[in-house]
Amino acid sequence: MPTISETVAGRDVFQPIPTIGKTLSTEQLERFNEDGYIIIPGLLSDDEVKKIKALQARAEAMAQEHGESFNIDGAHYDVEPLPPGHPEGKTVALRKIQEVFTSEPAFAEVMASKKLLDVVADLIGDEIYYHSSKYMCKPAFGGRRKPWHQDWAYWSDMNSKQVTVWCAIDKATTENGCMQIIPGSHKKGLVEHYHGEDFMIHEEGITEENIVIAEMNPGDALIFNVLALHASDPNNSSKDRLSAIIDFDSEPPPESRRTPYGSYDPLPR
Repeated sequence: MPTISETVAGRDVFQPIPTIGKTLSTEQLERFNEDGYIIIPGLLSDDEVKKIKALQARAEAMAQEHGESFNIDGAHYDVEPLPPGHPEGKTVALRKIQEVFTSEPAFAEVMASKKLLDVVADLIGDEIYYHSSKYMCKPAFGGRRKPWHQDWAYWSDMNSKQVTVWCAIDKATTENGCMQIIPGSHKKGLVEHYHGEDFMIHEEGITEENIVIAEMNPGDALIFNVLALHASDPNNSSKDRLSAIIDFDSEPPPESRRTPYGSYDPLPR
């Protein structure tokens, strides 16, 4: 397993950030360096939460109409089957919209606002590049588990100085599969992943005493280093667990890497 002093493809894996910020306090920045994440209560306003939540009804109606996954404007609408016996008689549900930033203007307006980018700037620097985004639905009565993983494992040939911003749109609870994270796990570097239940790590070493259960209210934001280990349990409750997720880079992808992820132009602030 890599240590914090090792590099991947010639780059430092774990890069501590300065603890003097314009928006975040010194305490918040120190916590981010130490734990690999911070939670900011109420980062999104009630109006911003409502604006993003309004996407659900239209997207779910399209999912029911299509009955399978489909694409719109560069975004992938991931439709998955539900377990038999759904209380509302549904057989499929919208699991997520990958690259929702490109297909839903309301999402981009809220999740790349100056307010939010000012927070991100304290963590990765003033020049911020869009990397990727998801509108994660985790529907009631069947939203599936996400195993333990690191976001950077999906694109480890890019700079690891990135952050993921995970905003609760519905109340996120233990019952409906809220986020779980392991403090300090970002300092381990990149952990080996494999294609099992999903793209995931070997979970034998995960113990409950190391896990923080991140229950959150609508509008709260969990911001974490892309090397932080995180997961979520299935949603077997009667409550959906909507979330808005966006990843930001400190630099554009290398010119040699042509991929659906990443922008070559910094976001306007």
